[in-house]
Amino acid sequence: MNEVKVKGLITVVEGLTSNGQAFVNIDDVMMRVPGFLPGDKIELELSAGGKVVGAQLVEPSPERVKPDCFFHGPCGGCDLLELSEKGRKKEKQAMIARTLNRIQGGNEAYLHSFSSSREIIRYLPRMRLHQSRNYEERESGYLPSEAFASQLPGGVVPVTACAIVTQALARRLIAARKILNQVPIFLESLTLMSSSSDRSDRVVGHAVLMKGRPAGHHYQDLTKIMRAANLKGLSVANHEGKIKDVQGSVSVTGLIAPEVDGGPYDAEPSFFVQGNIFQNQVLIRKVVELCKPAPDIRIVEGFAGAGNFTLALAAKGARVEAIESHPGAVRTGVKNINRSGFADRLMLVEGDAIKELSRFKAEPDVLLIDPPRTGTPSIGRTLAKLQPKKIVCVFCDLEACERDSANIIRSGYKLSEAAGLDLYPRTHHVELVCLFEKA
Repeated sequence: MNEVKVKGLITVVEGLTSNGQAFVNIDDVMMRVPGFLPGDKIELELSAGGKVVGAQLVEPSPERVKPDCFFHGPCGGCDLLELSEKGRKKEKQAMIARTLNRIQGGNEAYLHSFSSSREIIRYLPRMRLHQSRNYEERESGYLPSEAFASQLPGGVVPVTACAIVTQALARRLIAARKILNQVPIFLESLTLMSSSSDRSDRVVGHAVLMKGRPAGHHYQDLTKIMRAANLKGLSVANHEGKIKDVQGSVSVTGLIAPEVDGGPYDAEPSFFVQGNIFQNQVLIRKVVELCKPAPDIRIVEGFAGAGNFTLALAAKGARVEAIESHPGAVRTGVKNINRSGFADRLMLVEGDAIKELSRFKAEPDVLLIDPPRTGTPSIGRTLAKLQPKKIVCVFCDLEACERDSANIIRSGYKLSEAAGLDLYPRTHHVELVCLFEKA
């Protein structure tokens, strides 16, 4: 047992860590206090070892608000609903500032104005549902937050409404959940995706089967899901992600390079697309601004997806050599490239960017990477071989940003510019686009 050393220590929550946990500073030591918000006045109990063993709210932050979602808490989505929009924007900018201060030279880099999302609801073009693992209490819905996971025997939150998904998805939520409750439990997940247009009601789906469940055995169940949820197409993959069947057409438009001539370009629900139909355009413009594409510029791009940045850079005249690991994204990206009208200066190949970027011809003018939340821990080895003149990184995790930036700086670069964007309002997530140049 932890012996309580200090009781009744009153302090104020200073901010959020990069993973959204509240923290305080006691004698210059950062201590995490999950469950609180910036500005909360709390009373702490510390152990003899100086660890937090208890905390309770004394006075709520002036930025605390009542959540506008009935499912807040159990749902693992919008974790900052109890913080006002003003408070969320302020804290996200503070999170960026703290991250930059921990990066060598980060406080000297030019920081662009923070870009808030134009809309904080109806921005997300995808929705992922899961079937309950409780065969007696059939339910389906979203995955729960970590704090509530043990309290939900079926492992899902049976949401009946969601404010952040597009209208087309919101209209299908109840019907999709209802049919998932009726068919046998055989899916790991069902992802629905809509276009970016409010005028379009087109929605497609991607089903991932549980291990050992063949697609053919559940053909009728999949057809029922497609009809009940009014899906225009449904792709089906095994538990390893390999697509085994496609019914109808699974493409939607408006989510890839929405402002680039030659479109609209396609996306599919089996692979990642940016999660904010309003902010994606802002993000693309910022990446283009930092890459400075021109006819005499060669850009190597990792984690290219279906061409979201690739097409925008080539549209400005740059030659772009891109790599992407997801076969469906590559197939769709090649189709988008062929449609663009400037395929002569574009190349997209399938491969693991982390392992294979260094195989590209050395000394490109720009290396652009948009890695997953895990970042690119081996970026140093890539840079040693590729030797780009400058690097533009789109980070979606601040811890990964801090670690990868340190590796990039050790490889002979300096952080010159950074731009923060809010792609996921109502959550703690924030994007940071960084420009590194030769030191």
